[in-house]
Amino acid sequence: MRLSLFVLCVLLFAAAAGRYHAEAGLRAVEREIASLEARREASAREIQMLRAEIASLENPDRLADLAAAHTELRPLSSAQFLTADDFMIAFGRNETLEGAESGGRETPIRDAAPTALAAAGPSALN
Repeated sequence: MRLSLFVLCVLLFAAAAGRYHAEAGLRAVEREIASLEARREASAREIQMLRAEIASLENPDRLADLAAAHTELRPLSSAQFLTADDFMIAFGRNETLEGAESGGRETPIRDAAPTALAAAGPSALN
């Protein structure tokens, strides 16, 4: 009987130690979960703040004010736009053009670019 009582006491002690170990592990995991949730919430707040900052920095009015203050950029005038034909004349392949634009004679495109820019006038370069 003493041996069985001793074995039961050892088993009871082992069960109590196992339960204590499991509870301690559970508390550690719960603390880790709480820490991760706090970090997630802080990250979500930081992301929200960064998105608001990006929206502020990308504000078109703010960008226009910065461009006006730091550059000499001006809105495009209609004289600065090229038609598709003018573009091909100015920047096309090294071929010849035939037709009304060249006055009925063949003009190499590489020679047509200065002609197209001269025809547009000095306002095209501004």
